[in-house]
Amino acid sequence: MQLIVLDKNFETLGSIPLFRTLIWVRRYEKLGCFELYTSKDYFPLLNTGRYLYRNDSEELGVIDEVNYSQDENGARESYAKGNFAECLLKDRVIESTFTLSGNAETGMRNLVTRTAISPSDKDRVIEHLRLGNVNGVEGDVNVQTTGDNLSEKLYEVGNALEISHRIRYDYLTDDLAFEVWKGLDRRDSQEVNSWAIFSNSFYNIRNVVYNRNSSSYKNFAYVAGEGEGAARTIITVDLRQPGEERREIWVDARDLQRDDGNGHITDEATYKLQLRQRGLEKLTEYRKVETVNSGVDPNANLVYKKDFDLGDLCTYINTEINIATDKRITEAMETYEGGAEELEITFGTDEITTVQQLIKREV
Repeated sequence: MQLIVLDKNFETLGSIPLFRTLIWVRRYEKLGCFELYTSKDYFPLLNTGRYLYRNDSEELGVIDEVNYSQDENGARESYAKGNFAECLLKDRVIESTFTLSGNAETGMRNLVTRTAISPSDKDRVIEHLRLGNVNGVEGDVNVQTTGDNLSEKLYEVGNALEISHRIRYDYLTDDLAFEVWKGLDRRDSQEVNSWAIFSNSFYNIRNVVYNRNSSSYKNFAYVAGEGEGAARTIITVDLRQPGEERREIWVDARDLQRDDGNGHITDEATYKLQLRQRGLEKLTEYRKVETVNSGVDPNANLVYKKDFDLGDLCTYINTEINIATDKRITEAMETYEGGAEELEITFGTDEITTVQQLIKREV
């Protein structure tokens, strides 16, 4: 692995061949991030740099913070941190009404094109950003948005459908390629892809932390759109599982209007679909928090980025606590320190539907 520091024009400023610690956190449902601890000698390089590139990764770090420190013993160190290139989309807002209708991948690509690649105001162009591969991601949306942050809206739409987006960096061409993608299904209940089963019985997990928190969980939304009093358009979104108690929220969606102000009036059926999509997006903010954080043994039966990767839907089994669940990998934290490499995986944040008490299950 080689670390290269680039300026704002993607010109190479220098490399960092030695460092104490590098933490590289890849995420599916929100922005990824990194932290770098290295010698004081690299402080001028980091302090003038804009991007941190890894020659073994398509992710590109955007340097947001640089620090120089000296402790009481005189030891000096440089530190840098930031997010991955997807954070560039945080600097754009959806300045006028935009409707995403139909296929989500197509709609998200169109939204980024209009807002950051080919906007009417050329001053809004994000340099080097282009559309990447079409990955054939399935899933439909019906969203009307005005004034939202571009990055936040993309994650809202994606999280509701369990899909994500990324910006891949090409060092040779300096292209930033925007893509919509979805992880593979590697559960043991399917036969299309190879299985990825994480289990204490297979000795491929360690340092397990399991957490479930439903204190903020909601499963039923009243979504209120345009109109006043009894004439206001209100629809409901019900995500309850059979036998589950009802836990409600109110979603004020008055900003969604059938008349977009440009002479186009949305029909009633489509408008209600837009209200439903808003309800789904808000309910994702109130999911049951259920995660399994686990170190993964790199010498066991599964190879990172080959047999499993970020975004993949995997089977997790822990016979000690009697839990079996199918969960998506939502975070992969790579840590490089002192010549050693560690990988910690986070499985899932959404509501559990497949957790079952292990009575008799063959592993």
